[in-house]
Amino acid sequence: MVHEQTFTEALKDYLAKARWWPWKGSPVEVEIASVEETKKLVFLLIKAGELLFQLPLMRVNSIPGELANRGFCLKSECYIEAEYTTDYLLEFVKLRNSKYVNLQTSIDDIKVLKSQPLTLESTNTIASYESTVGALVLKSYRLLPDINIEAKMLERLTKRKYKYIPQVHGLLYYDKYVSGILMNYIKGIGDGGAPFFTSLQEHLEGRKESHEIGLASKIGVIIGEMHIALNTGSVDDFFGVETVSDKDVSMWITRMERMYSEGLGRIDNLLTSFENAEREELEYWRNMAEQAETTVHDAIAYMEKYGYNLYKARTHQDLHLAQMIYVGDGKIDFVITDFEGEPGRNREERLAKEPLLRDIASMIRSYHYLSHASLMNKFNLSRHRASILMMKNDPTFNWRIRHVIAMTYSYLATVHKSSILGVDENMVIRRLWLHLYQWIVERALYEFFYESLYRPLWISIPITGLLEARKYLLFPDL
Repeated sequence: MVHEQTFTEALKDYLAKARWWPWKGSPVEVEIASVEETKKLVFLLIKAGELLFQLPLMRVNSIPGELANRGFCLKSECYIEAEYTTDYLLEFVKLRNSKYVNLQTSIDDIKVLKSQPLTLESTNTIASYESTVGALVLKSYRLLPDINIEAKMLERLTKRKYKYIPQVHGLLYYDKYVSGILMNYIKGIGDGGAPFFTSLQEHLEGRKESHEIGLASKIGVIIGEMHIALNTGSVDDFFGVETVSDKDVSMWITRMERMYSEGLGRIDNLLTSFENAEREELEYWRNMAEQAETTVHDAIAYMEKYGYNLYKARTHQDLHLAQMIYVGDGKIDFVITDFEGEPGRNREERLAKEPLLRDIASMIRSYHYLSHASLMNKFNLSRHRASILMMKNDPTFNWRIRHVIAMTYSYLATVHKSSILGVDENMVIRRLWLHLYQWIVERALYEFFYESLYRPLWISIPITGLLEARKYLLFPDL
């Protein structure tokens, strides 16, 4: 059936509408690179340009309503994306080119009793399973990179017995590619920002804050232990520390300049597509972005001066509060659930090592985003008005800096004497903010570039971050 022209045409129509397909509405040459079948499963590898995708399809009599956009019918036979079915794991391991790598649980011990989508909004396929070994999540990748960063990091952290990730039962491989990760389902109170949002709301209301800063300190420990687990005792060049080269510094500076200029260009191109108040808002923040140019130049100068003092190593790369689940158990408290890296990076940038302080800078920026959300909620403000308030008289600043300092100093205490920060660890710690400043700016520039692409009316948040960044240089040496 899959070799018939009618199936190929139906598949192309389906791909054009699929949530995960990158070329919606744009024609692209599609080739079925390989097909494997069982009685129930059709496993396709699809080439489009230089990219390779997997699409496992399960034969079904009809498509359930909630999966209407995750399948298609052809004559009397229907197909749905197979990960959402109870039979997928059983059928997958029957394929000739498949492999299951047992990290904690044999595939023979896992029987899926019930399946459903965990979310249908992801570009990956994420299914939740009720099984004989408890509640599970299968994260299955549609795009198959030659090196799956998330799989390598989760496998490493699992083997190092790192506590703050879901328990990973095993990895699914098809040929040489990581097809999916099977892990525990984490039931939480909210994402990682939930307790801090509550605390900041209490601060803005003048009430005694719950949690105080203990959870921010816990975040510092979690990041520090992750960095140690990833970058010490390694025999794999993907992990471990290295000295920073001229090429590294040049690449980071070029990237900063590119993100700034391309973000501005993108906003310029979008201005004519907005009308009235939204256009005025975008023009306002476009002008503020120009005023932040001196910050960008300053940060580049600091990168040139201090960038060589730090080691480069394997980072999380896209660390922020929404990448975590808050379980609030007083022991683990936070679980990091996503290690895919920054979506706006090319292959070289995604695989590159960077100073570990870059993850701390990303978390500092995450508290800044949370502050915007809190102001919008508390005072019923638009994002635009909340950003102006933060730029002129930020009522969240003292709260935020207390939490940033608690997290950062706890992190330093955790990694101290692990020899992963820099050539002269004591000097890096003593002059911490001189080394963090350029990375706070770099992350804000990434956010500006990203928002310009996907959420242009959100650019006010990273721009206010750029405008306040120099405040971190006022912090005293330790």
